[in-house]
Amino acid sequence: MNFSFQAVVAEWQTRCLQAAVIFGRAGSSPANRTILLMDERLIETVKQWNMDASLPLQVGDFTLRKDFSEASLQDDDYAVIFAYVNERKGWTVEGVYHNGSGDFSVRTDIGMLEFTLIEFITDDFATFAKMVEKRLPHIIETHYVHCREDFSVILTNKGVPDGDWQDLLPLEYAGFERIIEPSEAVRIINGSYMVVAYYDASTRSGVSIMYNLLRDDFFAERRVRNFPNLVHDFDSKTVNELRTALSENLRSVLDDVRGQIK
Repeated sequence: MNFSFQAVVAEWQTRCLQAAVIFGRAGSSPANRTILLMDERLIETVKQWNMDASLPLQVGDFTLRKDFSEASLQDDDYAVIFAYVNERKGWTVEGVYHNGSGDFSVRTDIGMLEFTLIEFITDDFATFAKMVEKRLPHIIETHYVHCREDFSVILTNKGVPDGDWQDLLPLEYAGFERIIEPSEAVRIINGSYMVVAYYDASTRSGVSIMYNLLRDDFFAERRVRNFPNLVHDFDSKTVNELRTALSENLRSVLDDVRGQIK
C-alpha cells in the first residue's frame, strides 16, 4: 500500500469520525434530532455578556463584532454570538450556539476550510464565556496572526517554513489569491497545518496543501464552489518532492478548478 492511498484513507477516516461525533451530539438525522433552542433566560444571559470589556476589541487584523441575533435561533442551524473578523483575508473566528445540540462552540473559517475548535464545545454558557475570555484571544494571536509562534518542532524540523518559495508560489494566478504560504502555515485540525492555499472568495473555490504531523506527508484538497475533494497532484513525503510537485502541477490544477467554476 503506497503512502498516497494511506493518506486518503486516514484523512477520510478522520472526517467520518468528526461527522459521527457531530451527529451523535445532535441526533442521527434531521428528522429525529432534538432541537434545543435557547430559552428566554439564556437569551438574556447571552445579551448581558459584556464582551467589549472582557475581550480585546482587536487581535492583530481581527476585529471583534457582537453579532448575536434572536432571529437566527429560529431560522438557522446555529446562532452567531460574536465574531472576530479579518476583513483583509476574509477569515472569521465565531462563537456560536448550535440549535441542534444545544452546545456552544468556536468555529473558524480560513477560506479553504471551516472547522470547530473542539476544546471550546460545552453546553454551559458560563463555562463557554470563561474559556473564550481566557484562551481565545491567545489562540487567534498565535494560530492566525503570528503563525510562527504556533509552529511545532516537527513542522520546523521538516523544513516547511524555510527557503524561498516565492518563485513557486505566485501572489495571484487565474483569479486565485495566495492566502497562505509555508512561512505562515496555519494549524488546522487532525494534526495538520495548511501550508499553501490559493482561494477565490467570490466563488469559494481554490486549492490548499496540508502537512500532517502524524503521517509525515503532504496532501491537497481543492474546492469548487465550496464542494471539496482530494487532489493527488501534490502528494509528497519530503519538502523537495513538494517543491517539484508545485513547480509541475500548481498552475494546471488551478486552471482546472477555474475551468470547473465556469
